[in-house]
Formats: sequence, structure tokens, C-alpha cells
Amino acid sequence: MSEAYQVIARRYRPKQFSELVGQEHIVKTLTNAIESGRIGHAYLFVGPRGTGKTTVARLFAKALNAKGGPNVHPDDNDEISQAIMNGSCMDVVEIDGASNRSIDEIRNLREECQYAPAQCTYKVYIIDEVHSLTPDAFNALLKTLEEPPKHVKFIFATTEAHKVLGTITSRCQRFEFRPIPERLIAQHLAEIAKKEEISATPEALSAIARLANGGMRDAQSILDQMISFCGKTLDVNDVIGVYGLASDAQINELVTNMAKGDYSAVVKGADALSDSGCDLYRALCDMQNFVRGAMIESFADGYKDFGGKKLSSEQMMRMLDVLQNAERGLKNGLSEKANFEVALLKAVEQSRARAINTLIKELEKLSTAPAEVQKKNSPSA
Repeated sequence: MSEAYQVIARRYRPKQFSELVGQEHIVKTLTNAIESGRIGHAYLFVGPRGTGKTTVARLFAKALNAKGGPNVHPDDNDEISQAIMNGSCMDVVEIDGASNRSIDEIRNLREECQYAPAQCTYKVYIIDEVHSLTPDAFNALLKTLEEPPKHVKFIFATTEAHKVLGTITSRCQRFEFRPIPERLIAQHLAEIAKKEEISATPEALSAIARLANGGMRDAQSILDQMISFCGKTLDVNDVIGVYGLASDAQINELVTNMAKGDYSAVVKGADALSDSGCDLYRALCDMQNFVRGAMIESFADGYKDFGGKKLSSEQMMRMLDVLQNAERGLKNGLSEKANFEVALLKAVEQSRARAINTLIKELEKLSTAPAEVQKKNSPSA
């Protein structure tokens, strides 16, 4: 029987702090804590999915417990290191907070904490989605968090920090995991593609990175799927076709027509996206990014040229505001396509509108201009 296939997200999971992508501020803090011996008893990892929270928790547990530890660079071949990374270590316990959320589970955890570790220096409890615990379970955890045994470390991970009780948060060192920039995700995917002997264009990898929304795990899963679909050669059109993306050229053309106020062309462009099976929500998000980028560019000169039509920074700001507000209501109503078209047309209207304070300034200039001309032409001048 052939060996079971291991997905890319697991095969290329970081084994050392140095391999982690996009969370340098967290790596620096944890490595400094290990080297200086200032290791806390409880940590709260907060951030979007797929940004490395559980991976860092395992790496931290590995650094604390591997042979010769605490050590920032533990030996990957060490028996304890391997057991921690594959989830079989008795003293590093990973708990899913969503399915082990009651007070009974937390009471059992409190009892287990009292026993010394079997093979490691520290017992490490990693509770994922900790926000799912019930209020009673949180309260049961408080006393242990306040005065934990010296051999116990807690690492909590959550995507919704606002749901974690303040009394828990105040007893933890909090680490914010940021969405990983698209550029770094694309670079890492390129390294993986090279190792996998996959020919992938930079445009294709950038499209995958855009789809991932800052999550490395999502990006790796998408790459895995695209390799299954395309084989050894991966092109941007393959990604666009499979995931219903709008191409950069389509987004550029649509926004340019909006800037020109060409309502007919805007509606035709929206129809073309819908007819091709494009994900309109994703297209709306991509348009927001495009307009935002153009607005930032316009700050230097005060305007941006769209195919001969110049829009001021203020006009693009108004357009962007409409597109962002439309994001929430796009899927409501009878037709997503109709909502998408209305959002684009409203954005066109807002881009053509003028702010009242701008009009007042222009009127003031016009009212003072004749007086200045009259003063110049007077005999006493």
C-alpha cells in the first residue's frame, strides 16, 4: 500500500522559529524571552486563521522542552522535538476549545496540572479557539492561571479576542498575529513550488496570495488544489478560472469606466463578470484594493489619471466609501448581480459629487477674485 499523501500545509509547516513567515515581532519577543529566562506562565495568541498561532505554540513548546532546553534552536531530530511537532507528546496537550468547552473538561485539566511532566521539563497546554469556553469554564480556569504550578505553561489561541474574558486576558501575555502580506506569501509559495518542481508564474502565485487574505495555511491549501487541477504547470488563468477571480485587466477597465462616468460600459463590465462565473464579492474587494492604491498614489499630485480622466483624491475617497459600504449588503436582496451593479453606479455618482466645503472654498475664491482685479486696476495701485 502506498504511503498516504501529506498536504503541503503540513509538509512545509515551520520546524524552527527562523522558518516562520511574516510574524517577526512575535519570533523576536519569544526568542528573547527564552534566551533571557523570562518565560511567562500564560500566553494569549490572537489573530486571523492560518497566520501561525498553533504553529508558534508548538515551536515554543518544542523550544522549552527539547533536549538541552529551553533553547531557541532545538534539535529537530530529538525524540521529544519530533513528538511535539507531530502531536504525540504526552506533556504537550492540544485542546480544541470549541469541543471541550464545559466546566467539567476544565476541572479535569486543573487536576492534571498538579502532576509533574512525564518526559519533558514543562507541561504545556495549548487551547485553540479558547473564546468558545463557557463563562463557567473560564471562571474555573482563573485560579489555576493566577497561581499555576511551576512546571505548567498555558498557550491560548483565538480568532475572536473580544470574546475572551478580561480576567483571563489580564493574566496572559498577549501576542497579536498579523495578516501576512501578499508579497511574503507569494515568495514563500514560489519556494514551495520550486521544491515541488512546479512551474508557476509569479502572476499565478500573486493571485493565490490575494485569495488567501493574509493566511499562509489558506494559501498553501489553494496551491495544493491548483497543483491537483493543473499538474506541473500553473498559470494565472487557471487560478482565475477555478476560483472565479476577476483579472487585473478587468478590474482596471471597470474602474476606468467608472472614473469616466460611462454608465453603459460599467453595466456591461458587471454583466461580463457575472456571465463568466466571477465571484462578485471578491471582485468588489479587489476593486476596493485597486481604488485604494490609486487614491494613495494620487496624494503626491492631488489626482490620478484613468485613461485620460483625472479623479481627485477626494473623488476616489468617495468612490471607495460606497464600495466598502456595499460589501455588507451585496449578498442581501433578490439578486447579487443587481446589488453589484447598483453599488458600482452609486460609486460613479459619488465620485462626480463635490463636497460642500470644497464648493464653499471655490465660491470664496470666485467672490474675492473681482475685488483683487479691481484693486490692481485702480489709479492708486
